[in-house]
Amino acid sequence: MDRRALKSLLICALGLFGACGQVASGAGETTATFPRLMGMNIGAKNYEDADYQKDLARMDVVILGFYRGWRPDGYAPTATLAMRKVVKAIKALNPKILIGQYTILSVAYDDPNNAADQDKRDKLYASKWWLLNTAGRKVQWMPRYRTWEVNLTTWSQADASGRRWPQWLAEREHAVFFRDIPEFDIVYLDDVGPPHVTADWNLDGKNDDRRDPGILSAHYAGHLAEWNRLRELAPKLLLVGNTDNDLANPQWRGQLDGGFLEAQMGWDWSLETRAGWGKMMERYSAVLKNTRPPKIVGFNIQGSPTDYRFFRYGYTSCLLDDGYFSFTDKSREYSSVPWFDEYDHKLGYARSGPPTTAWTEEVWRRDFQNGVVLVNPTGSKKTVKLEPGLRRLAGNQDPAVNDGSAVGQVTLGPKDGIVLLRQLAVQEPSR
Repeated sequence: MDRRALKSLLICALGLFGACGQVASGAGETTATFPRLMGMNIGAKNYEDADYQKDLARMDVVILGFYRGWRPDGYAPTATLAMRKVVKAIKALNPKILIGQYTILSVAYDDPNNAADQDKRDKLYASKWWLLNTAGRKVQWMPRYRTWEVNLTTWSQADASGRRWPQWLAEREHAVFFRDIPEFDIVYLDDVGPPHVTADWNLDGKNDDRRDPGILSAHYAGHLAEWNRLRELAPKLLLVGNTDNDLANPQWRGQLDGGFLEAQMGWDWSLETRAGWGKMMERYSAVLKNTRPPKIVGFNIQGSPTDYRFFRYGYTSCLLDDGYFSFTDKSREYSSVPWFDEYDHKLGYARSGPPTTAWTEEVWRRDFQNGVVLVNPTGSKKTVKLEPGLRRLAGNQDPAVNDGSAVGQVTLGPKDGIVLLRQLAVQEPSR
């Protein structure tokens, strides 16, 4: 018997499961515990604030959004030391946390007053790497961010060192953020998806269909070129991409260490809103399958932190698989760390893999060492009977639901979920 099997047997013997079960996740055993929490905090830049650092340190994974030259007055003598001081401070509070830094390949600012990105702008003009249409004008997908698209394909000309935009940007980001701040764990890669605009990608004087297989392949290859260069420069860093697709294309499958599924719920453009809960969960599962270990996949929803039904619906949906839950307060965007009562109750190891079908009455279920999660993704109320030994968690935010009482059955409203605890479960200390 190997050590993992022996550990599982000992846990059963000690009664930590409430009933014996395999410590499993997906296809095999794992030592992962739940919940797994991820903070997307690329908004407000007050990272020097000690209280903000404490909030960030409660996460398992957090993505920061420093810019070149970030240095609050008197915080540190140089920008590099200032950024490193923040990262080290968060890790001192939580040595297990993984911390990432935001980057983006597909777009850049064209603003002469933006000193932080002036080197990017200068390089794009000097090397003629902006993406242009047949009229010779730069193209733009989302004007609200005031960024412009870049031609990241090999159709663009190489610079004197033989680099194109993907290699140059990888080297720039490494030099600015990662080379001298070894405490970073993750390169966060925004906008990892197919091209968004019509433009003259292949420089033949004609606008190209962004869905053309040749254009798609060249676009995918451009992203992959950046990832390959980053791995050459910093092989220990994990690459996590913000993806609006399942990463299943042959060029990308198995290349990233994780993905971020932005706003799975909460907006009219969210996948759950447009295509339904089932399609959202399919995307979630696919991205986990199409990334490589450690598979850091963030399941992000966006809403009001006082809409506890919405939170439970998203949180329990995330717990049906092995990702990291991320909640964004719509009113503050990526600038706060909302906390919920459910986070304080440690579910421990998963006793079963991600379910592939509903448990009963169209309600989905997953069992954990210290509890059970239920999700009702339908548009109608559902009542389900439960085995003895389960109770509601005791909370302050929504005491009508989380009142600490023992339960033999639960009624879930439409698009709602709940976390139930085993009455004899051993709880780990709160973060």
